[in-house]
Amino acid sequence: MALAIAVERRPQPGPRRGQSTPPERHLTLVPQATRRTIRLFAAGAVGLFLLMSIAIGFQAVIAEQQLKLDHVSSELRLAKLYQDQLRQKRAGLLAPEYLRTQAGLQGMAQGLGSRFVEIPQDVVAQVVIATASMDPKIAEPSAMSSFNPLAPLTTLQQVTP
Repeated sequence: MALAIAVERRPQPGPRRGQSTPPERHLTLVPQATRRTIRLFAAGAVGLFLLMSIAIGFQAVIAEQQLKLDHVSSELRLAKLYQDQLRQKRAGLLAPEYLRTQAGLQGMAQGLGSRFVEIPQDVVAQVVIATASMDPKIAEPSAMSSFNPLAPLTTLQQVTP
């Protein structure tokens, strides 16, 4: 609880009424900032701003290159996974069991034996005459080993007497 007490105010003795002189002030002259100092400060501020802008820009370029590198790395990883999947699929398609079942579905059956047929001399002569007028590249496929899938076999036959 607060208590309020009435206090009588006495007039305070104030300055004399009448003409008073202001106190003397001792002022000193502060030199103004020269233009050179202002220019130097402004150039420093602009230089600092440019330096920070270059550093920020450099960091942005590094971050952009890192993002591109991450993207390429992930694409490469996905391509390798896809290549492995394709290799597995190819291996499955070339498996003998798969080929045997597909051949069976197409109505093929395993051969029971082999039979050699003699080619008559007149047929051989007709073939020789027909191929003599042919282009050598077509008549002799071993010369074009890039188009002939049996080229390694022909080289083996030439080496073996």
